[in-house]
Amino acid sequence: MPNPSWQELFNAAVLEFDLTKLPERVEAACQAIHQHRVQKLTLSAAERNELEEALRALFKLMQRAA
Repeated sequence: MPNPSWQELFNAAVLEFDLTKLPERVEAACQAIHQHRVQKLTLSAAERNELEEALRALFKLMQRAA
């Protein structure tokens, strides 16, 4: 079974209602985004923007949950 994409992990974090599981979901999504950046070597401006927006959204999600 292949690893989930960063988008799938991001969506799982955004849709998580259980606040006890949220930090784990956010961490997995952040790690997947970082791994995607490392593997891709070169990112388009649009893709870089998409990743930065996703990280900002995850950060805001954790702030609101705190």
